Amino acid sequence: MTGPTIAELSPAVAEPIVALWLFALGGSIGSFLNVVVYRLPAGKSLIVPGSHCPACTHPIRWYDNVPVLSWFVLRGRCRDCGGPISFRYPLVEGTTAALFAVVGVVEGLSGGANLPLPAPSTVSGELLPALDLAESGAMVAYHLVLLSTLLAGALIEYDGHRAPGRLFGPVLAVGWLAPIAWPVLHPVPAWPGLHGTAGAIVTATVGLAWGLLLGLAVGRLLRSPGCGLSLAAASAGAVLGWQAASVLAGATVLAHAAAGAARKLSLGNKAMPPLAFLGLSATVWILFWGEIVERWPVLG
Repeated sequence: MTGPTIAELSPAVAEPIVALWLFALGGSIGSFLNVVVYRLPAGKSLIVPGSHCPACTHPIRWYDNVPVLSWFVLRGRCRDCGGPISFRYPLVEGTTAALFAVVGVVEGLSGGANLPLPAPSTVSGELLPALDLAESGAMVAYHLVLLSTLLAGALIEYDGHRAPGRLFGPVLAVGWLAPIAWPVLHPVPAWPGLHGTAGAIVTATVGLAWGLLLGLAVGRLLRSPGCGLSLAAASAGAVLGWQAASVLAGATVLAHAAAGAARKLSLGNKAMPPLAFLGLSATVWILFWGEIVERWPVLG
């Protein structure tokens, strides 16, 4: 005899379980992003060797590699050589964990209530979400692939490297191919009247191309080196559509200008790369997409 599934549990019980699971999953992804940020610009393998201390190169034991928690247990030092381990490791893990939990709860558990979707229907007096469980899961995964990639790219550029083009290959492929299986992943078509698989392909293609053009223009305006910003904007356009790419490009320029002015007033803190502002803007867009379109219908 088996117990109830998550779908059969009451929301009061299911939501904390799902949020905790997403937090743990996000922490693990954050741990991987730390590897990506360190190794990808150096041209190193992301798989071999396994996690190891950067000072003594001793392999990290599995119980010393628990996201966030292990750093505090070890007090920020390697168990073998005692060398310091940067606080940024748990910070990235914790940030990614929180991102997964927030997007999963706001978007997944609500059935896409944050999205510009048709109003929920009512059956036998019960309010049904706009997206079913599978569609909600696909939407959350779709958006988290984008946000995780933007976070990794921002960290690479913050470290003074150029975000390599191969970082964006997976999200560009997912951004274009996933809507073929789930057209609902594009709740806002490129223009009214586009529906189904063909419409989703057109929407992703237009968004990718428009995002790439905007990214190139913003990158030149802000003197952002390399192809990172243009490919990041193309990724956002492919996943979120050309309307979102337009707003995110404008928000990136404004945020970069405001940060530059604030940095001068504070006498020279390290500059945040434009890609970081694009990632932050994309997160806000996803979480409040429905409200944004309701306030400005031209974006929907």
